[in-house]
Amino acid sequence: MTKDKESITRSFCFVYILTLIVGTIIQFSDESEFAVDMSKMKLTHVPKDLSPKTKVLDISQNYISKLHIADISYLLGLEVLILSYNRLQCLDFSIFKFNQDLEYLDLSHNQLQKTSCHLIRSLKHLDLSFNDFDVLPICKEFGNLTQLNFLGLSGTRLRQLDLLPIAHLHLSHILLDLEGYYAKESETESLQILNTKTLHLVFHPNQLFSVQVNISVNSLRCLQLTNIKLNNDNCQILIKFLSELIRGPTLLNFTLKHVETTWKCLVRVFQFLWPKPVEYLNIYNLIIVESIDEEDFTYSKTALKALKIEHVTNRVFIYSQTVLYTFFSEMNIMMLTLSDTPFIHMLCPQTSSTFKLICLHERNFVPGKSIVENIINCIEKSYKSIFVLSPNFVQSEWCHYELYFAHHNLFHEGSNNLILILLEPIPQNCIPSKYHKLKALMTQRTYLEWPKEKSKHGLFWANIRAAFNMKLTLIAENNNAETYKKSGNSV
Repeated sequence: MTKDKESITRSFCFVYILTLIVGTIIQFSDESEFAVDMSKMKLTHVPKDLSPKTKVLDISQNYISKLHIADISYLLGLEVLILSYNRLQCLDFSIFKFNQDLEYLDLSHNQLQKTSCHLIRSLKHLDLSFNDFDVLPICKEFGNLTQLNFLGLSGTRLRQLDLLPIAHLHLSHILLDLEGYYAKESETESLQILNTKTLHLVFHPNQLFSVQVNISVNSLRCLQLTNIKLNNDNCQILIKFLSELIRGPTLLNFTLKHVETTWKCLVRVFQFLWPKPVEYLNIYNLIIVESIDEEDFTYSKTALKALKIEHVTNRVFIYSQTVLYTFFSEMNIMMLTLSDTPFIHMLCPQTSSTFKLICLHERNFVPGKSIVENIINCIEKSYKSIFVLSPNFVQSEWCHYELYFAHHNLFHEGSNNLILILLEPIPQNCIPSKYHKLKALMTQRTYLEWPKEKSKHGLFWANIRAAFNMKLTLIAENNNAETYKKSGNSV
C-alpha cells in the first residue's frame, strides 16, 4: 500500500517558512547578495568580519549571551537573522534600528526574560517562543507590525487581553509555547486571539495535560497541538479545552503531534471531533498505553474527509485485532492512512467496505504453512488482489513470488481479480526477463499510477474504490441469479 509522504493540508493553511540558509557563505544572486551560516560554531559573540552585503545570517546553536548595536548595525541590507538556541537573557530591539530591511527574526530557544518594544516595522516573522517570559511579551508597539505574518510567543501565565495590541493584525500563524505554563488549582484563565489562520500550541512533553484555559480564536482554519499526554481521568480536560477552540465553523485542519494516550481516551477524542467541521485530522507520533478494548462509538454524519495516523507505538501487547480493525473500517471517510505502525493497514474503508474481508497476515496466515502457501491461499479466497509495484520491488527477491502466483491462476489472461498500481514509472528493461508474465500483464492490462500531483490524489482513490465496487456489484448480481434459479425460475 502506498504511503503519501506529504501531510494533508488545505491551500489556505500557509506557514511562513524560510529556507535560504544553505552552506557557509553562498552567493545566491547576480547582485552579490550573501547568506552566511555560522551555526554550531561555539561562538560567544557575533563575528566582526561579516560582509556588509550579508542579507541572511544564521548564528543559531551557539553560546551568544549578549547582542550589541555594533554587532549588526553595519549590515544595512540584513533581511534574515536567526539567533535561536543561544543564551540571550534580555534584548533591546532598538539595536536593529539600522536594519530597516529586517523581515525574519528568530529568537526562539533562548533564556529571554524581557525585551524592549522598539520594533522594526518591516518584520514579517518574529519568533520569541521557548524563552523564560513570565507573561506573553506583547506591548502596544506590536500593533505597528502591519506586515507581520508569523508570531511565536511563550509565557507561564495567560491574561485575557494579552494579545489586544495585535487584535487588528491579520496573522497567518501564531505559535504559543506553553511548556512552562501553570495556573492555580481550580482556576481557569482566558486568552482572546482575534485573528489568525493557524494556531500552534506546544505543551510540556512530560506532564499530563492539565491546561484549563479558555482560548477563543476568530476565523481559525488550522489548529495544531504538540505534546499531549492523556489518561482516562484527564481526557475530559482536553475535550473541554478543545470545545472552546472548535466552536466556529471555519476550522478544517486539526493536527496532534507527540500524543500519549489510552485507547479509551483516543476514541473519546475521535467521538468529540466526529460531528465537528474538521475535514482533515492528522496524528503524528502516537503512543497507546494501558489496554485496548471495544468502545462505543456513534458513526453519525461527519465532515471528516481524511484521517492520517503516522508512527504509532503500541505499548499494549495483548489486545484484540478485531477491535482496532472494526473501529477504523466503519469510518465512512474518503481517505484513511495508517503508516509506520504495528496496527492494521487498510485502504479507503467505507460503511459498506469491501475491506472488512481484507486478508491480514497477523490474523489469516496459518501457522506452520510457508509464506508462499499462505499468500496463495489468501489470494484464492479474495475478490481482488492489489500489487503495488516500484522499480526496486520488481528487481528484488520478493518478486520471485510471481513465479508461484503464475501457477495458481492469478496472472492468467482472463483474470479480472488483479489491480496493478505503479508507485512510479517502471521501464520494461527494469523487469527481469524471467518475469515474462508480469511483463505481459503490464503491456496488456490497464494499471493505476500514483500521481505526484496532490490535485490528482482524489481521482486515484476514486478509481480504486470503483474497481472494488464494480466487482462487488457483479458478485451480488450473480448471487441473486443463483437464488432465482434455485427457486425454479430461469434467467
